[in-house]
This record gives sequence, structure tokens and C-alpha cells, in this order.
Amino acid sequence: MSKSIDMASKQQQEVQSGVPYLGESHDVDDDMYYTTEEDDDDGGKSTVRPPPYFGNTPVFDEISELYISGEDDSIIVQYDDDVDELFFNIMRRKFNPSSHSFIWRCLLFWYLFPTNYEFYMDDIIQLWIAQGYIHIPLNQVKTMEDIGILLFEEFGRLQVIILSHIDSSTGRLRYKLNPTFVDQLQGQPNENNHYYRLDNVNAYISESTLHASLRDTIDLITFKDLYQAKKLYTLLILHEQGSRLHQIPRDLFLKLPSLRALDLSHTCITELPNSIGNLEDLRYLNLSGTLITTLPESLCDLYQMQTLKLKGCLKLLRLPKGMSKLINLRHLDVDVSCLLVSMPPRFGDLVELQTLPAFFVGKENGCHITELKNMANLRGTFRILRLENVSGSNEAKEAALHQKKYLDKLEYHWTKLQDGLDLLENLQPHAQVQELQIVGYAGAKFPSWIGNPIFSILTAITIHDCRNCQLLPRLGKLPSLKTLCLSNMVAVSTIDDQFCGRDTVSRVRDFVRFRGKRSASNTSVAFRTLETLTLKSLLSLEEWIGMKELDFPHLEKLNISDCPKLTALPKISFLDNLKKLEISFCSSLKSFPNEGLPISLQDLVITDCPVLKEQCHKDKGEDWRKLVLVPNVWIDYQLISQNEGEKNDKPTTTPSNPRSFLSIIILKYFRHKGETAKYVSNDGKELNYDSSGKYSSNSVPPTPRSEGEILQSSNLKSFSFSELKNATRNFRPDSVLGEGGFGSVFKGWIDENALTATKPGTGIVIAVKRLNQEGFQGHREWLVEVNYLGQLYHPNLVRLIGYCLEDEHRLLVYEFMPRGSLKNHLFRRGSYFQPLSWSLRMKVALGAAKGLAFLHSAETKVIYRDFKTSNILLDSNYNAKLSDFGLAKDGPTGDKSHVSTRVMATYGYAAPEYLATVLVSFFLKCYLVD
Repeated sequence: MSKSIDMASKQQQEVQSGVPYLGESHDVDDDMYYTTEEDDDDGGKSTVRPPPYFGNTPVFDEISELYISGEDDSIIVQYDDDVDELFFNIMRRKFNPSSHSFIWRCLLFWYLFPTNYEFYMDDIIQLWIAQGYIHIPLNQVKTMEDIGILLFEEFGRLQVIILSHIDSSTGRLRYKLNPTFVDQLQGQPNENNHYYRLDNVNAYISESTLHASLRDTIDLITFKDLYQAKKLYTLLILHEQGSRLHQIPRDLFLKLPSLRALDLSHTCITELPNSIGNLEDLRYLNLSGTLITTLPESLCDLYQMQTLKLKGCLKLLRLPKGMSKLINLRHLDVDVSCLLVSMPPRFGDLVELQTLPAFFVGKENGCHITELKNMANLRGTFRILRLENVSGSNEAKEAALHQKKYLDKLEYHWTKLQDGLDLLENLQPHAQVQELQIVGYAGAKFPSWIGNPIFSILTAITIHDCRNCQLLPRLGKLPSLKTLCLSNMVAVSTIDDQFCGRDTVSRVRDFVRFRGKRSASNTSVAFRTLETLTLKSLLSLEEWIGMKELDFPHLEKLNISDCPKLTALPKISFLDNLKKLEISFCSSLKSFPNEGLPISLQDLVITDCPVLKEQCHKDKGEDWRKLVLVPNVWIDYQLISQNEGEKNDKPTTTPSNPRSFLSIIILKYFRHKGETAKYVSNDGKELNYDSSGKYSSNSVPPTPRSEGEILQSSNLKSFSFSELKNATRNFRPDSVLGEGGFGSVFKGWIDENALTATKPGTGIVIAVKRLNQEGFQGHREWLVEVNYLGQLYHPNLVRLIGYCLEDEHRLLVYEFMPRGSLKNHLFRRGSYFQPLSWSLRMKVALGAAKGLAFLHSAETKVIYRDFKTSNILLDSNYNAKLSDFGLAKDGPTGDKSHVSTRVMATYGYAAPEYLATVLVSFFLKCYLVD
């Protein structure tokens, strides 16, 4: 590829794509490192025109050719050892500073962020847009945000940015800069002093400073220094733990009139000076997490405002009345449903809005639902609250929800009982909606559109507290529905054919493949994609009829709760994929169907169903024979032994928290006597173990002590670093599964037999843990992990497949655990992490206890030392497996009862006597539970 870009070719590309080049007339503020001329191939001087914004090729196509190999989206970045040194030279050559390339300016903007500072993708993109680095292409195919995402992902692929961790409260990805890139960036000359970062000892503020980032420990003197930068465009107050910034100087905004982006998030300010109205060019304002109580009305005079972030402003009660004047506002991130008492009038004037979590329907002029009419750009999740304030169907129709094609999830909320059928009939969403939620609707029946197959990608429906609905909606023909929850529908007495949508089959032409064959008879199959069905608090439900064979072919979880009048279940033996059945508080349910239960059933939970419980008694219950093939049966929180028909010694009451719950199960397991189990080591030898903690076989090899002996004795594959780069697509950020003390864990694929890297979606899935060179763990912990998991195998220990030891790289390759960690299921909420039933909690705790018991029993006893819910991983069937053996230690030998060691465990999870004495024994680990 030639060094320079062919001008004629680029001009032709401009014509074809309809996208103009940036010229000198564009608003350019960053001439850091800029030059005016570049040598062309002939050795002369020529003005280089910048690349187009967005054409028919990827934005970074020119750069990508220098780095990548591969022909599809599984391309892997191939970095040479000297890439870091060449990076800026390549960037200069392909996106020459003289061209004022928007990509180059986006690259330089990273200068404002310290090495370990974490940020979200959307914040960076919105800051780029606020600076004018990204504009709307003429062809309107992509939004500025879409282009920003492409740029951000490309910077990630080039390893300018790396994933830091996943936010545990929101599930969002947090990123930080690659330290190597930061070193390269800081090593470049800042000749014009356009960028200032407080932690850079060589930086200073001057009249030419355009962008500045400060810590929230800043004092008023430093604020005064900023007054020299009269053309300052960006001011970011980067927050740390325990902000000391309580007040903004009242003349700050008078002295810095050119500000375009201002970030004061997570500081302790309680008010915003009225002088903010002087910032006529302000486009980005972040006040998230502050203690601010009101916003000045002068804020509404900032017509250029694009992004206003108010998330977590717990003391903010209302928005300014003049918000409708912010006609360029694209993102309003605010806790509407929790904090606001009403919407500002004429909110519908904000037609550019993409982010708006919720809308309060009011009765006052300018607050009606009709304000939504022209807000066609709304995206993501959107809630409509207080629908009882809608005056009629015409008003609802005027809201034009069917035109909101970018909404993924739509929620309808009533706070007062109201019929509203005509209203809801006219609030039909766009056909591309993916999730629906209806709460507090008081009509006797549902609108006709709710089960229409035109909703081809609708995957989840929740209907709650619809007290007057006597008939369930026709939902059986939705082609992609996976999750359905019906709760607190107290008037429903019967579930019948209508629920399955059977009466509409003759009017729907439905050709689908079922079990690999096309058949006309399969057009009557109901809920063909449903995986989870929850029926809760249907207090009047007496019968469930109308379910036919072939219905619910993919149903995996069925939960029936608080249906006191339900006397019988429909025939469910044909549900070939049903794995979990939970029935609770159904006092009138007499028995299971005569045909029995599905052979696929793995977990059966019965709680507070006295009649059914009696029927399931081994000695006198008629339904006992229907349960014998179910591996795990729980009745009133007690696990029933299928081999002996006896109840195990388990807690009969629900513990108050996960810590006590897991501790009770583990301790009781260790006290249980006489149960024998057989386990197999990696070399295929059988290990006979009883609950007294002794082995009848000495097949476990003694723990090797030298590094060479450990690596030679393990039955693990030694991977090269390049193999694991290929398997994980060069450790791409979107492959990250999580992060721990050792480092980040990436998802990858290898061939099942050859154990070589394969394309995504082929072979077997693996989890690759890569050592963080700047973390607290290192080669010692890596070697300990190889040592233990290279010798021992047990169903409740995560399987180590191999390792990588190459130069400074330390990696571990494990089996993939699709359910993630127990911690996520206990403490996170979302569409993926659902609350665990008590039966699953018992199953997980028992599995973890078995893993610990196994470790106690080896000839070379192992003390785990880092037992917590984040280290308990779950497979697809919720089988628990212990992971992360980097802190493990050989147990005491001979007549010793303790081992003396330095403190190595997670504080908050370690027993106090261990932290105090550094004497560790087997019994202390039972304290180490979330």
C-alpha cells in the first residue's frame, strides 16, 4: 500500500458516499502536533486532504490494513513488538495533523485522562460530540453517536483503551487507557500547551490552554489559575473517593465563557451558580452524583446544550420550567420516576432527545402525553408513568408510540385503577420493540395488538397488578417470546386456549420448522420459543386447561406461586426441555398429572403446599412414584434423598441472609457422616472419599515444590501467547467476562480435540484469565493455581485446561462457566441475573461444601483461603465449582493443627482469628462466605 492516499480516489469516494471532507473552514481547536505540509511520493510538498467521515468502508480502514489479518468479524489484531513506538507515526501518516482530522483530535483528547482513571463509553462519545469532533453525515444513515461508537470500538481494537471492569451496580463496562499508550502520548511535545492535566508536572495553564482536567481535591487558588485560559473549551473535574469540592466560584463561568464541556460529577456541590447562563457554547454538563437541589432557570438559555446528566442527584426534585428551550438536547439522564414530581411544560419541543428514562403524564397544559408526538428519536428503555392522567383515546393516539422505532423496552404504568382499554389500544408500540411491561392496568381485557405476531423480536413481557383482567391476553403466537411473567392478576380464574392464541390460528399463516420438520399441524404450536414462565399471585385461578402436546417446546423454567385455588396442573410430561419446576403457596393443589413429570426435570421445589406435600410422601404418598427420577426434590426447604427416601439434615427455616444460609449448609455437610462418594483425578485414578475426610486411595500425587516439577507433573496443555490471542480475538474488550484480583477473564474458543484456536462459535468455549502486571498478584499465585488444579479433579472444582508461560505473560485457561459467579446471582439484578430460588441456593451451597471437603481430604491437604461467592462459579445447570486457587496453601501435617502464614485472603471474608494470628486451619474457611 502506498504511503500517501490517492487524491483522485478519495475525491471519487467523497462523491459516492455523499460525505464531505473537513476543510479549514470547519471549527478546529486542536492544533497540537499540527504541521502544514507532508512529503508526497514524489518528494514534493502537497496539502493533504483528510479522510471522509463515514463511507462504505470502516472508519479506520486505512489503519486497519496495517494491523489486521482475517476476512470476517473474527479478525485478530496482530501487534509486533515495536507497534507502540510506531503507533503515533502511523497515526500521523494516515490521519495527518495538517488535515485537522476528527480522528486525530479524538485521539489527542485522551490526554486529559490519567492512566488509571475509569470512564464509560457514552461519556467519551458525548464529549467528542460536544467538542465538534463528530458531525452528522449528509446521508443521515448514521447518527453522531453511531459514528462515535465505531471510533471508540476501533480505539479499543487498537488497544488505545482497555476494559477496566464491569460496574457491579449497573452492569455497564468501565474502561481506562492503556498505560503504554499514555506513555507514548505524554512523550509527545505539547508545544502549544492546548492540554492541561493537573497530575502532569510539566503542564501549566496559559492563554492557549483549550482543555483541562483537574482532580476534585482542587482548591480555589487553582480555580483562579484557570482564569488565564479565556478560550478554555473543556473543564473536567475528575472525581476520587471523598471529594473535597463543595463550592464553585461564582465568577468561574464569567471568566471562562467559551466552555463547551463541563464535568462536575460526584463532587459535593449543592448549587450551580446562576452565572452558568453565560456559557452560551456549553454543550455537555455532567452533574451526576452531586448534592444539588435545584437547577437555575438560566440553564435553559443554553441553546447549544446536547447532554445533561443528572443521574444520582438524590436531592433534585424538579427540572427548570424552561427546559423546552433546549432544542438541541440529545441526552437527558435523570432519575425521573424517583425524583421528579412533574415534567416541565412543552417537553415535546425537545425532538432531538435520544435518552429520556421516563415521562410523567400530567393534566396541566404542556404536560399531556401528546408531548411525545414528535419525539421519534427516543432510544433504549422508556417508561410512561401516571397513565391515568390521559384524558382519552385520541390523546393516546396522538402520542404516536408506534413511530418510536428505536425503543427497545417500553413500560406502561398506572398509579390509580382505571379501565383504559381504548387508551391502551391506541398506545401500540413499534413492531421492533423487544420488551414490554404493563403495570396497574385495570381494564377487563387486553388490547388486540399485544399478542400480534408482527412483534417479531419481542422477547420479554411482564404484566403486573392488572386486577380487573379476567382473561389472559393471547400471547402464544409471539414468534420470539422467551420470558413471560404474569403476577397479581387476582381476577383470572381460568387459563385456556385463548392464552395460547389457538383461536386465531386460522387467520395466521405460520410456516415454521419444528424438530427439523415442516408440518401443517405445527402451526398450532403455542409459545414455541418461551423459556421461562412465571405465574404469581393469581388468587382466583382454579383451572389451567388448553395446553396441548408440542406446546411450550423450549420451556425450561416454570414457576407457579400463590395460586391458592388451583387444584390441578395441566399435562406437562411432554415438556421435553423443562428443567426447573417450582410450586409454592398453592394450598389446594392436590397432585401432579397422572402422566407424571418430564424426564428432563432436574429440580423440583414444593413450598407451603400441604396437600401436594402429603401426596409426595414416600411411604403413603401416591405421587412419590412420579418423583423418583427427579435428581433434586426440595419440599419446604428440605432436600429429599431419592436413594433412601429420607430428608437430609438441612435448615427448615429460610435464613435471613446469604452468609448465614451458605454457612449453615456447609457446616452441616461437614458434620454429615457415612455418605461415600467416588471422584476421579486428572490421570483417571479413582479416589474413594467418605465424609470423615479420608481417602482409601493414595492416587493423588504429592505436591511438587519446584517450578519445573510443577509444570512437568501437571496434565495441562502449555499454550503459546499467540494461540491465546487468536482464541480470544486479541483479548478484545467485548470478550471480557469479568475481572478479579489476578486480572481480567476473556471468553475464547478452541478446538475440542486439538485445543487450538478456532473461530467464535466453533469448538468449545473457554475462559482465559490474564495476569494484570500492575495488580497485587503475580507469578507466585499463577504457579499455585497450576500446581493444585494440575493435579486434582473434582466435579465441584473448576477445570484448568492449560496455561501460558511466555516472557512476562502469565495466563490460565479454564472451562467456561456460562452462569458466571454466585455473587452476580445473589447481588445483581437484570434480565440475565435472576434471583436464585431457595432450591438452587441449597444446591449451590451443597456443591461448594463438597468442593471444600474434597480439598480437605487429599493426602497433601489444601487450605483454600479465598472462599467467597465471587469465587464460586456456576455451570449451565447451576452446579457450583470453586475457582481461583492463587491464594491456596498446603494444610497442616502430622500433629500440627494450624499453619503459620502471612495474611492472604479477601478482607471482609476472612475469619477474624486468622487476620489476628495468621494461623490458618481447615475450619476457618467456613467463615469466608459472602
